[in-house]
Amino acid sequence: MAQLERSQTIAQEMKYEHRLFLHTRNTGQREPHFVVFRGLQRLNIVRLQIELAQLKEVTERTEELPREKSEELTRLLHAYTNAIRDYEYLSKLVPITGSQALNQRLDIEQAFSEVGNLPQEPGAYRRLPDSSMLASDPLRDILKALLPRSLTYTKREMERHRTEYFKGLPPTEVSPFVDKVARFIVAFVGGASLVVPMLIMRLPRVSLAKSLVTVSVAVLLFAAVLSLVMRASNTDTMVSTATYAAVLVVFVGTTS
Repeated sequence: MAQLERSQTIAQEMKYEHRLFLHTRNTGQREPHFVVFRGLQRLNIVRLQIELAQLKEVTERTEELPREKSEELTRLLHAYTNAIRDYEYLSKLVPITGSQALNQRLDIEQAFSEVGNLPQEPGAYRRLPDSSMLASDPLRDILKALLPRSLTYTKREMERHRTEYFKGLPPTEVSPFVDKVARFIVAFVGGASLVVPMLIMRLPRVSLAKSLVTVSVAVLLFAAVLSLVMRASNTDTMVSTATYAAVLVVFVGTTS
């Protein structure tokens, strides 16, 4: 605590311009982050809406656009469109949560006392999308929660979320090991979904009633796994389930 206060005192004694330069240079190797400032963005959008509404009221009352208002109309419409576009773009950035967001906020607040208190709500901090990150799904989320942390956390994830790592919380990213295990499970289940029903229908003896019940249960389970665990779209779920059912029905027809 004393060291933190001493660091803040030293930072306050420096000129703002010098602190800004040092902070930017010292954090140059880190991943850049951005504060969304949702409240200020909404405030700006509402302000522009009101000014445009007032201008619209003037044109409707006078049934003309005054010459001195034409440039103002162009400026307001352009600023209004840009404000909406900016809000949409920032909202699509990847949220920074947990200890990473806390560390980013404290770094700024400790270096610049002038900033006061930055936003603390979840999702206020964002970063650019990372194309190297692997997509997650319910299966990978389960593996991240069950497997040891040494296998689920990447080095980059440990640096971003040290607090979560030491608390034993699951990571937000998907490690290559988790991705490989998930792919193996999907491949194994895909093969077993065909082999197991065929063995049940064939052994110990062939029965039409047993085959029909087996096909019905297998198709229902396949559709449930595909839609709930794999997050397949409606079209993919329908096509895959119909294809799977057709394969089993063909097998029933050839063995009956």
